[in-house]
Amino acid sequence: MTPETNDAWNDASPLAAVYDLPAPRILSEGPVRFLLVSGALDNDRWGLVGAFWVAIDGASGGFLVSPDAIWSGGELARCYRGATARWWDHESIYSYWQRQVGSAGDVMIDPQQHADALFQVARRVGAI
Repeated sequence: MTPETNDAWNDASPLAAVYDLPAPRILSEGPVRFLLVSGALDNDRWGLVGAFWVAIDGASGGFLVSPDAIWSGGELARCYRGATARWWDHESIYSYWQRQVGSAGDVMIDPQQHADALFQVARRVGAI
């Protein structure tokens, strides 16, 4: 799916960030650290919105969006994309969110966890 452009803002739509992570990358990314994020789902219930993740070497990272939270998860993915556009590296973005563990505005962030592969995190949030 190709992200749509919002001509009024000359930027991709907020939901375009949901599609930034290609499936082959999910399958090939090795060990990662991740933070599960809970908040408002699209049906106005509370649940898992997604997960911030960073590779163990800090070379790559992102936000995986739960399909039940396209709106709020898309906003967090857009926030992540905006930070990289402002030259933040993946490790710095992840560290920022790691310092927010607990209640952070409208979301709750769980303490850091580890996975042998990004695929495991994607399955946990229901992204695949």
